[in-house]
Amino acid sequence: MSQLEIHIPENWPPSAQESAGEAAATFSWRLRGPQGKVLRSGHDVLGSMPAAEHCHIVLPACRVLLSSVKPPARNRRKFMQALPYAVEDRIMAAPETIHVAAGEEQENGEMPLAIVDRAWLRQALDSLHGSGLRPARADVETLLAPCEAGAWALIWRGHGGFVRQGPHSGIPLDGGNAERPPAALQLAIAAATSKPGSIQLHPDGASAPDLGAWSAVLGIPVTAAGKWEGPAAAEPGINLLQGEFAARSTNADWLPRLRPALMLAGLILGLQVTLTIGDWAWLRFETHRLTTFMEQSFRKAFPEAKVIVDAPLQMRRNLAELRHSAGIMDHNDFLPLLAQLAPKLGTEVRLRSLEYQQESLKIRLT
Repeated sequence: MSQLEIHIPENWPPSAQESAGEAAATFSWRLRGPQGKVLRSGHDVLGSMPAAEHCHIVLPACRVLLSSVKPPARNRRKFMQALPYAVEDRIMAAPETIHVAAGEEQENGEMPLAIVDRAWLRQALDSLHGSGLRPARADVETLLAPCEAGAWALIWRGHGGFVRQGPHSGIPLDGGNAERPPAALQLAIAAATSKPGSIQLHPDGASAPDLGAWSAVLGIPVTAAGKWEGPAAAEPGINLLQGEFAARSTNADWLPRLRPALMLAGLILGLQVTLTIGDWAWLRFETHRLTTFMEQSFRKAFPEAKVIVDAPLQMRRNLAELRHSAGIMDHNDFLPLLAQLAPKLGTEVRLRSLEYQQESLKIRLT
């Protein structure tokens, strides 16, 4: 099963004014095969990416806020529906303008959350749909960075980036330079109840900063951890395509599961059609054979007949005429028909009228 992984830029999709005079945006993508192994990668416009069975998008860290909440033991369903209001005190936006996706509840009772601007996510998905891409899930890049106990993973892009602090936590970073780390990183370390033993820095399209200077400022060792090229395999995180944004089921989702049953049904249907056509052909052949046989028999018995319309009917009538000419009554004559009917009439039955016409006898009783 193939999966196309598309990384969404933080400044995309552009507004109508911005997109009017700009060239089409390009996206970093990876084509993954079974077990999430990267088969190909590149950087192209949406319409030039390879086809895959499933599509997965990665949202930029600056667009998604990671948080958590402890849901109540009761009224869990109503609480989940009101998640935007549960995090209202942590964001500077109206609850109706945000979309909140929930992860699996942890052992400590906390439920990780991913919060994104509803209008931006809708615009991004509509733009992807317009290019024929229908993502099945969306993850935030923050939770794709390595996660090791006692260490934070920092993705450095020369003037910002993001840092993953734990399995379901992390923040975007803005600013900073080769000599001084971003202010947000300094604040995060100061606010952390459990400070990391080290920070593993992964350069992403930029040179590594002065690790010694950063370590001195942060008071925590900052070590080089190699160039960031994304996770080796697709890692499940918090799927932001929940609720109103949940991906609709497509043929690619359920068709492989139904393929054996559909093949069997098609085989049975084909066999049934073949047998039905064969049976119909055989019956037609038998009808033609019997009709021909009756016509031949009729011509042998009555060679003077010129036109044959209904051989059995004409045979009955001609035989009746031969009986009459020989003084023998036919079973459809008046007396034989009356002889069949008389025993069935009781002694109390009063006969009103008899009518014999065209080899049929009609009686009326009172």
